[in-house]
Amino acid sequence: MDPRTQARELLKSVAAKVSAVRPADVVIGRAASGRPELSGAATGLCASVSHTRGVVAVAITRPHSELSGVGVDVEAIRPLDAVTLAERWFTPGEACWVLALPSALRPVGLLHLWTRKESAGKAAGRGLAGGGLRRPVGSPPPGTFPGTSRQLTPLPGDRELAGTVLPGPPGYVLSCPARGPDAKTATADVTGDRQARSACDLHNQRDPRRKGENDANC
Repeated sequence: MDPRTQARELLKSVAAKVSAVRPADVVIGRAASGRPELSGAATGLCASVSHTRGVVAVAITRPHSELSGVGVDVEAIRPLDAVTLAERWFTPGEACWVLALPSALRPVGLLHLWTRKESAGKAAGRGLAGGGLRRPVGSPPPGTFPGTSRQLTPLPGDRELAGTVLPGPPGYVLSCPARGPDAKTATADVTGDRQARSACDLHNQRDPRRKGENDANC
């Protein structure tokens, strides 16, 4: 099965699960921007998909949440000319952070920033247009390497946008942000299956279905 078909089937399955309906009741279309649009029994939910060699990931807001957007990006860790790419595409501060990493960690550091930028653009509804790779997402102090976290943190330039690099499948970098008034209070649980598909569950303090929590799956 090709990755696009697999992503579509996974999105339909997750949308049906969070909406408590049959997959056949979920309709998937595509907006002019290219992002998936859900209708039928999943009308009103926001969605995002990503795939790379060997892994498919989807993101979807849950019903009744106050999240207005969600994004996901997954990349395989592989040899890269991380310094050249960072200097070409990232802010000077971010490029300096990549350069300060040990050489073996530079490709991973680059992908941490890259996936955060691409997924944040998806959540904000603008992708990488308008210099999206130069929009700052925040980087740790030089010489320090970021870990993964279930806790979303605010991203610069948009007070309703928050994201994180999640503990995804081994050998991959998985980022998932959300946009909305309470995105910065969200945390995420991550699961996977034997078909190399990843899912995360975002929670904050506003969804009445979980004692006042909001959720999203990716």
